[in-house]
Parts: sequence; C-alpha cells; structure tokens
Amino acid sequence: IIYTFIMGGVYILNQIMDIETDQINKKLFLLSEGYIPVRYAYIEMVVLWILAILLSLKLSVIFLIFIGISLIIGVFYSLPPIKLKGKPILDTVSNGIGYGVINFSIGWLLFRSFEWSMFYRFLPYFLSISAVFINTTIVDIEGDRRAKEFTTAIFLGENIAYIISAILMIGAIIVAFGLKDFICLIPAAVSLPLFIYVAVHSFVKNRVHRKLTIASFRLPGLLFTLITALLYPLYFLCLIVVLVGMRIYYKKRFGLSYPTLAGG
Repeated sequence: IIYTFIMGGVYILNQIMDIETDQINKKLFLLSEGYIPVRYAYIEMVVLWILAILLSLKLSVIFLIFIGISLIIGVFYSLPPIKLKGKPILDTVSNGIGYGVINFSIGWLLFRSFEWSMFYRFLPYFLSISAVFINTTIVDIEGDRRAKEFTTAIFLGENIAYIISAILMIGAIIVAFGLKDFICLIPAAVSLPLFIYVAVHSFVKNRVHRKLTIASFRLPGLLFTLITALLYPLYFLCLIVVLVGMRIYYKKRFGLSYPTLAGG
C-alpha cells in the first residue's frame, strides 16, 4: 500500500509534466484532454505522498530511506531542471533502478533485513525493465521530438534502440537463469521473440511497427503479473476486480476498451 501511494503520486506528476507530449501522442488523455483538472491531480499527488510517508514512519529507518529514494527518483525523473526523462540513457537507467531495484528492495525490507546481495538478485529485473522502457521511448519518438524531449530512442535512433533493448532482455534472461529466478525468466524469455521481431522489422522495413512495439513492452508486465497472481491467489482476486472495474469504467465513461495489450 505504501509503495502504491508513492508510485501513484509519481505517476500523477509524470502525467502532469507530460500533458503536451500526451496530446501529440494521443495517449493518457485524462489530464491532456482536460477530463480531470490539473489542480485536482496535484492535490491527489500530495495526499498520496503524505499518506505513504506517514505509514512508513511505523517501519524501519532503512525502509523509510528506500521510500525516500524512490520518491526522489520519481520527482527528479519528471521535474525540471533535472528531469531525467529528458536525458538519454539516464531516463533508462532511472527507470531500471526505480522499477527494477528500489521497488523490489522495499518489498524485501518488509520481510528481511538489508543485505547488499539483494541488489544482485534484482539485476535481471533492472535489465528487463530497462529493455521494456527503451521500447516505450521508441513509440513516443514523434511526440517527444515535437515537445523537444531528448530520450534514449531519439539519441540512439530507432534501429539501435531496438537492438539495445533486445540485448538487455537477453541479458535479463541469462542472469535470471543463473539465479534460477523463474518469475523474471519466464516473462523475459516469452517476450524476447517479440523484441527481436520488432528490431528486425525496423531494419528491414525502415519503420516502427507501433502496435507490436507496444505489445512488446506490455507483454512482460502482463506475464509477470499473471505469475505473481498464481503465486498469490488473493492478489489474483484483487487484480481481476481492478481489471474488470477499469474495463467497465473506461467503456461507460469514454467508450474505450481499456486496458489492452497492443492499443495505444
């Protein structure tokens, strides 16, 4: 719950800062198209962060430190003048650390004491999430260029970005296999053919296959979620309730079928 509050606030801040590019890329429309006033978004963001910090005070100091690190990375990612999301390579690294190391560390610290070895355990997640993130920047190239953002995909170009993301995913598979971490290994291995396909397509056709690229960065998360749901049945029940609720809400409110695997 604590980390959900933290990341909820970070996500809101990111969408506030992304209103212009979301208008161009035609995505995440709740703020960019004015369905929700920006001031309400700021209020929700602050409330979520306050709740997260207050709840964290009841836990260990090291847990609070990691929550603080997560919050700082989230703010630095979106907010000028640092704005890591507008700095190539750093945007990828910050995502890999935030979503592939810090979040898992917070979960670790709820049940175990701090150990330096935990960072090695989370290496395959860092690699796979970095791969996924690079592909998200590829589909946003047009909007990011028009908004004068300088992302990893713009810096590398589509072809090289696809290659790097595929290499990172291969690295995640190798490390996960060595660690016998099948929770990471299965989503990475199943998704790899799609990463390779969109890379080859980009070289051969000299254009981005948008739908399959979107599928490539959504599929690993979907598979990871399903595996987690199988391991924790109560989580699976909560997941179904949330997904069904979202489908009904977006259909009735906006006439959209969301969430989807390849739409966007």
